[in-house]
Amino acid sequence: MKYTGDFVDALHAGARTMLTLGIVLVILGILSIVTPWISGLVVQAVVGLIVIGAGVTWTVFSFHAKSWGSGLWEALVGILAVICGVIMLAHPLVNLAILTLVLAAYFTAVGILKMIFSFQLKPIPGWGWVLFNGVVSILLGIFITYQWPFSGTWAVGIFVGVDLLFGGFSLIRTGSVSEHVLRGTAAR
Repeated sequence: MKYTGDFVDALHAGARTMLTLGIVLVILGILSIVTPWISGLVVQAVVGLIVIGAGVTWTVFSFHAKSWGSGLWEALVGILAVICGVIMLAHPLVNLAILTLVLAAYFTAVGILKMIFSFQLKPIPGWGWVLFNGVVSILLGIFITYQWPFSGTWAVGIFVGVDLLFGGFSLIRTGSVSEHVLRGTAAR
């Protein structure tokens, strides 16, 4: 019987953790939306650091290659990645502009795919929402491209903020539903 109590306590702790993390994500999302320029620069800096980390990993991995030739190519890939990451950190505005173009291309491509997919779903109720989602994605891609390079000052930060906001709301909702279910279970 004690194991059941421990299990329920662990579930309560998990639900509280979800609520707390959800609140943190909502706050970060709001900050990102309110200060899109700063959050965009942070995102591009993180991408630059990730590229540097990948380059260092490839370079270290090259020393474990079975042959000198393959090790040389792996080392060159690693060195190139480190150089690209350093350039990304050294020129944040250029990197932010490039990330914005990638984001615009992503929205346009995903929108086209969603529209194609919606016509495959056409007999199913709700297929129009998928079509609408595709149209909105394409319009976002066009809008970002039309505003480029100025959209680099807001697009990445706002979209990251919206993603954080919705992720936070989903954690808050999941945590609160879990708490409600656990309270109902404990009352029995």
